[in-house]
Amino acid sequence: MDYRVEEKYICTEGELQILAGRLSSIMKEDGHHEEGKRYQIRSLYFDDFDDSCLAETIDGANDRKKFRIRIYGGHTDRIALEVKYKLNGMTKKDACLLTEEQCRELMAGRRLPFQKSSPKVLRMLYLAMTTDWLLPVTIVQYERTAYISNIGNVRITFDRNISASADIRHFLEPGIRLMPVMEKGKHVLEVKYDEVLPDYIAQALETGRHQQTPFSKYKECRIALEAYRTGEMR
Repeated sequence: MDYRVEEKYICTEGELQILAGRLSSIMKEDGHHEEGKRYQIRSLYFDDFDDSCLAETIDGANDRKKFRIRIYGGHTDRIALEVKYKLNGMTKKDACLLTEEQCRELMAGRRLPFQKSSPKVLRMLYLAMTTDWLLPVTIVQYERTAYISNIGNVRITFDRNISASADIRHFLEPGIRLMPVMEKGKHVLEVKYDEVLPDYIAQALETGRHQQTPFSKYKECRIALEAYRTGEMR
């Protein structure tokens, strides 16, 4: 996948409802939806002992990457290991599939055996765990509605109820302890596209209220969990 533009905005539920009414007539829902319902995404993020990924995100480093394991809808039949790159405001993602056994090894902070035949992403994670002591640190969970269009390779997502958990051992289990990280009624709108956003989609997104933000789910979840741990959050 090539790099593409990624824009993020904080929206209210009412604003998302308005946008949904507009987008549903010009775009289609992605393949993860079941009967038009939102779907759950749960990701397990990795970082090193110095929290370098977190620091780079806070500092807005132009060239950075994050490793994560992701499941959809709480299902373990498809577990993906992903690396997401960010370069000068553009993003791209590479991924490979994991078995449940492989996932549980990584959840425990254990490296998988290195094999030249392994997917590139898996080899990259092995190297990062070996040289940078990368470990799983935080779970991020939210509910997503996603619209896609082949024209411009556009993907628009509404991410609601963003929550964090340090309960890494139970990443694959249905019910885990979660802590909301955003103000009630606030959600995230993400807009991704190749180079230029088609005019008709840009017009559908126009509300006159949105301001672009460098919002990071990983960063917000780490900060919220640390505040809770140190007693700064009540």
